[in-house]
Amino acid sequence: MTTINLSKSDDIIIPTNNGDTYRGIEGDDTYILVSQDKSSSVSIIDTKGNNTIQLPEWSKVKSIAVSKDAIRVTCDDMTIFTINGADKFSYDIGGNLTNNSIGSIKTFNEFVSIFDLTPPSEGTVNKSTSKIVYEDSFRMLYEVKVQKEDGGNKYYINNELSPDLSLSSGEKYIFDLNDASSSNHPLSISATKNGTHSDGSTITDGIKFYAQGYEKTETNFSSLFSPEGTLENAFMVFEPSATDTVLYYYCLVHNGMANDAKIIIDNYIEVSQEVISTTLTVQNNGASDYTIASQSLSGNDPTLTLERGKTYEFDISSPGHPFWIKTEQINGTSESYNDGIVNNGASSGLITFTVPADAPSTLYYICQIHSGMTGIINIVDDAMGGNIVNDTSGSDNTISTPGYGGYNYDYDLIYDFTNKDEFTPVGFDI
Repeated sequence: MTTINLSKSDDIIIPTNNGDTYRGIEGDDTYILVSQDKSSSVSIIDTKGNNTIQLPEWSKVKSIAVSKDAIRVTCDDMTIFTINGADKFSYDIGGNLTNNSIGSIKTFNEFVSIFDLTPPSEGTVNKSTSKIVYEDSFRMLYEVKVQKEDGGNKYYINNELSPDLSLSSGEKYIFDLNDASSSNHPLSISATKNGTHSDGSTITDGIKFYAQGYEKTETNFSSLFSPEGTLENAFMVFEPSATDTVLYYYCLVHNGMANDAKIIIDNYIEVSQEVISTTLTVQNNGASDYTIASQSLSGNDPTLTLERGKTYEFDISSPGHPFWIKTEQINGTSESYNDGIVNNGASSGLITFTVPADAPSTLYYICQIHSGMTGIINIVDDAMGGNIVNDTSGSDNTISTPGYGGYNYDYDLIYDFTNKDEFTPVGFDI
């Protein structure tokens, strides 16, 4: 261990020698704390002059220990700086005299308070943290790593497997992608789970990308990632807005790396899907109509109004008349609409329909066999408290079928339709 005595002038020092103590003599000295490539320990003592500790942009602090007149700061890669006479220093957050920049100046007490600490009258107080300097302030730091799991490569955030994150609007958060394991996995944020891999896109507001000391476009940022090596100063910065609610982080290159992880903004509480407590009972009226009832209203082949995002149960009791929800008003089993539907085409039991957000505005229900047993399903974003079953008096929801010599008779025959084979209405000429 060596003591390095400085000059009597105003020195600018970047203390790097492991195990050495840097001792100021006189003058107004500036010490710029820069992390080393490997673990090291450096001491600073300087009680004469107006001296400053500078932590430049992207400086990280992993832990801090404070006594009444000293600080021990552990930075990235376990570089430890011990500052004796710390109460006599000023602290420049974001400054760097090597490029003549000055950041936000703090006193000893103000600097310690950033980490929710107060200098004790005796002994020391300690705090583990994860902060990084960005735009002259300490910000929350999320370190991104990648590990291989049973389902493939997955993101680890601050050593936790794909956690949900709780962020506040108006705050800036830094995602550090400099670990070697992340070198081929650029991170971004989308309003859609799994982002571009699920037809979503990266958000456009509040997000910035940095690498090699410069701001990058998302495309340029992503192009720098490769399996061959690590990046230099690769960060994503995100500032949520007050209108953000639930977002998702994802890999720009690879599918499924964040599992189902969410970013919750301002403690937003997601509204669970609403299940309609009153089911729709469906019975056959011979072979001519479906009788559908809900909310004390019923009708023969009525028009139904369902809301996107809600779940409905159709209680089917129509033996011989399989009940299908379709995109086209035709018999048989083709053109069935199956998104969000369980047990479509049942003639008894429950059909459950959770209406997707992208469901078409108009669907149809229809018997697999009989063309007259059919009606319209209107899909809306908000039914405004209206009825599910709507009066269809005076309307004709049926589809036309060809006559057979002038008359057509549909016979109500009961079959076993468990295999959902298609049948054609039976017609007789008279």
